[in-house]
Amino acid sequence: MKIDLPWHHMHITLKDREAAALWHDQHSPAKRIQPTNRSEQLYSGPNLLQIQSIAVAPKSHNGFISSIGIGVLNLTEVIFDWQSSGGIVIVRTDHTAWIQDPWGVPFEIVEGPRVGYTHINIAANAPEQLCDWYETNLGGMRTACEWDKTRLALEYDTMLLIFIPISSSVYPSSERPLDHMGWCTRDLDATYQRLSSNGVHFPVVPRVFGPVRLAFLEDPCGCWIELVEPKNGIISKLKKI
Repeated sequence: MKIDLPWHHMHITLKDREAAALWHDQHSPAKRIQPTNRSEQLYSGPNLLQIQSIAVAPKSHNGFISSIGIGVLNLTEVIFDWQSSGGIVIVRTDHTAWIQDPWGVPFEIVEGPRVGYTHINIAANAPEQLCDWYETNLGGMRTACEWDKTRLALEYDTMLLIFIPISSSVYPSSERPLDHMGWCTRDLDATYQRLSSNGVHFPVVPRVFGPVRLAFLEDPCGCWIELVEPKNGIISKLKKI
C-alpha cells in the first residue's frame, strides 16, 4: 500500500551555523526560530531548514542533493541583495537564478507567486528511476515543474522534489554542505517494516533521539533520508509566517 509521508526538513552542515542563520533571516523569506543546542532552525511557512555543525550523512556517489529552491516575488531585487551581502550568482535566466550564499550553500531562486522554501533539486545518473523510487517508497504526486517542463517532479504536502540529470546540475558534488532530507511519520516502526520489506537499506534503524524517534534510510544514489516520529505521533506544522 502506498503511503504519502509529510515533508519535514532539509539539513545542511556549516561550521559557522549561527552566522549563516542570521544572514538568511535577513536576506531570505525564512525566519530564524528557536535555535537549539544542536541546530539553527529557519522556517519559511511550514518548511524547515536546519543548520548544524556536524555532518550526518556520508557523501553519495551516484547522485546528490543539488540545491535548495526558494520562491521570491522579485528576482532582480533578491540577486542584488545577495550579491551585495556576499552571495555569488552562478547562472541567471529571465525568471530563475542559481546562487550560492556566502558559505557556498547552493540555491535556485525562482521568481513567481510562491514565496519561501519551495523545492529541492536532486541530481542523479538516472533521474526517472530515482523519481519512481521516491514515489513508490515515500509517496508524493507527479506534477509539472512550472518554470522548467523538462524536469521530473514529485509534490509532497509542502515541498516539491525535482529530479535532474547530473550533467545538468550547475553545482558539482564535491564538498557539499547539503547533508540530508527528512520526512515525518506517525508510526516509525510500521514505516520501517514496510520500507525494509521493499528492500530499502537503513544505515540507522529506529531509535530514540531526544523527544523524538528517528531512523535514516538511503535512496538508490546513496543520499540519506531521515524519518522522524514526533512525540506522541502528532505531526504539526507552523502556519505561514
